[in-house]
Amino acid sequence: MAAIILRLVIALVLCPLFSSGQAYQSVIITEIMADPTPVIGLPEVEYIEIYNNSDNSISLKDWKLEMGSRSVKLPDSIIPASSYVIVCHRNNSPVLLPYGAVVGLNTFSLTNDGMLLSLFNVKNQLVYSVTYQARWWEAGKRNGGYALEIVDVGHPCGGQELWQTSVNETGGTPGKPNSIQKQLIDISPPVLERVDISGNKEFSLFFNKKLDSLNAVSAAIIEFAGRKIIRREVHLPDFKTLTFVLDEPILADQEYRLTIRNLADCAGNILRDEERMIALPVDADSADVVINEILFNPFEGGVDFVEFYNTSSRHVTLKNWSLGSRRSDNSISYVTITDQNVVLPAHGYLVLTSDVAVVKAQYPSDKSRSMLEMPSFPAYANASGEVLLRNQNQLIFDRFSYSEKMHHALLSNYKGVSLEKMNPCKSSDDASNWHSASSTSGYATPGFANSQFNEEIADETFSAVPEIFTPNGDGIDDSMQLTYRQNVAGRMAAIRIFNVNGRMVRFLANNQLMGTSGFIEWDGTDDRGVVVETGYYFIVADMFTTDGNIKRFRCKVVVATRER
Repeated sequence: MAAIILRLVIALVLCPLFSSGQAYQSVIITEIMADPTPVIGLPEVEYIEIYNNSDNSISLKDWKLEMGSRSVKLPDSIIPASSYVIVCHRNNSPVLLPYGAVVGLNTFSLTNDGMLLSLFNVKNQLVYSVTYQARWWEAGKRNGGYALEIVDVGHPCGGQELWQTSVNETGGTPGKPNSIQKQLIDISPPVLERVDISGNKEFSLFFNKKLDSLNAVSAAIIEFAGRKIIRREVHLPDFKTLTFVLDEPILADQEYRLTIRNLADCAGNILRDEERMIALPVDADSADVVINEILFNPFEGGVDFVEFYNTSSRHVTLKNWSLGSRRSDNSISYVTITDQNVVLPAHGYLVLTSDVAVVKAQYPSDKSRSMLEMPSFPAYANASGEVLLRNQNQLIFDRFSYSEKMHHALLSNYKGVSLEKMNPCKSSDDASNWHSASSTSGYATPGFANSQFNEEIADETFSAVPEIFTPNGDGIDDSMQLTYRQNVAGRMAAIRIFNVNGRMVRFLANNQLMGTSGFIEWDGTDDRGVVVETGYYFIVADMFTTDGNIKRFRCKVVVATRER
C-alpha cells in the first residue's frame, strides 16, 4: 500500500513538469536558415530553431513538422521551458551540436524562395506556423548564409514585421537568443480588407492580421441582414480568413448588410464595429472596371502597383481576369489576377501588387482599403509602358499607355510617385486625365480616392482647424491642420506663416505639389524648430499652376497656452 501511495505522489509531482503543449504558440519557430550557402560563419547546413514559449517542459514525441507538402514526425525529446532546440536533417546533427540541443529528422529540406512551415502537437493541433518568403531577407543578404530571426518572442502573432535578417557576424544564432531583440507594440484592431463570395451562401472575410480563432468562431458578433449564419470557420494556418455559411441563399440584384462587432485579433485588439454591403457579383459590363492609378517607378525597396475602380453600382467578380504589360518588342504578357471569386464592390477600389506589406508600409493610411497580392506580377518599365486589363473572356476592358513625362513638370524626382486619374469615369486614353499624386498624400493613394480627383465644387476653401491650438505636448490640440479643397488639380503651393508684426516665422511649404483636397499640418514651431510665442498668426498660401496662374488664400490662427 505504501508503495502505491509513493508511486501516486511521484506521479502527481512529475506530471506538471511535462506538457504535451496543447496551446497555440506554446512552441514557436524563431529562426530559419533556408540558404546556408555561401558560408558566413555557421556550418553549411539548413535548419530551423524552435522555442518553448511556455512555462513547462514540453514533450515533442509524435509532434509533426510540415515543410510545404512534406510532413515528418519529431522524435521523442524534451524541450525545457524558455529553451531553444535546433531542428535539422539527422545527418547534419553532429555539426550543429556545438550550438545547442539538436533534433535530427529523417527528412528536412527548406526552399530558398519561401515555404509554409507548420508545427502540430501530438493531437494534430496546429501549434505554430509561418510562411517565410525570400523578400523577408534584407536586400544585401539574400544570396545566402544568413538566417531569419524573430525579433520578439513575446509577440508571435505578428507577420513579416516580426522577422529580420540576423546581424550576428556568423549569419545566425542557432540555439541561443536572437541577435535582434526588440519589443513590438501592437494596439491596432484587425482591418477587414475584402469580402469574397464562394457561392450564394458562403462568404470569406479577409483581414490584415491573424485572428483569435476562438473569438472569431464563437464570441464575435457577426450578423447578415435577413439571414442566419449557421457556421463560421477560421482558415489555418494563416488565421486571417474567416468563412461563414448562411442558412438560406441570398438573392440576385439585392444588397445585404454585413455587420461585425467585437472581433479580436491574435494579440487581443478588438474591431468594435464594421459594416459592409454585400451582393452577389455579376460579370462586368464594358467600362465598369477601369485602371485608376499606377505606380511604375517605386521608392527604393518598393514594388509596383495597379489600382482598379468599379464605376458602376453593381458588385462584379474578377475571377480569371488578367493584368497585362506591353514589352519593348511590342508583345504583351498577361498574368492571371486570381482564380478565386474576388469581388470588386460597387464604387470600390482594389490594388494589385506583388507585396501588399511593402505598399502599406510605404503609403500608410488609416483608411480601410482592399489589396490583393499576386504571386506573379507584370513588369512595368520606369520610363514608359502600357497597362492592360482583360476580363475572363480575354476581352480588353481597359488600357493605359503611361510615360514618366506625364508627371508634373515641376517634380524633380519621379521615384515613388504614382499617376492618378482625375476622373475615373473618363477614358484612360486621355492623357490630360492623369496627374502625379500630391505630396500631401504621400505621392500615392493606393486603395482609396485619388488625391487629384477632380470634383467640381462651388467654392474653393482654405481654412485652419482648429483656429486656436496649444502646442504644449499634452496631446490636446497640439497642432493645427490647414485643410483645403480646390477645383484645379496639380497646383503647387508656397505657404508662409507670419506673426502680427509681419515677420515670417515659418515657410511651411515651398513648391509643394497639392491635390484637389487634403491638409498640411503645422505644429506651432518656427523655421528653427522652436515653438512660437502665443498670439495671432497669419497664414498666406499661394497656389500656382505651371502656366503662371496664382490664387492666394489667407487665414489666421491663435497659438495659445493651456495649463497642464
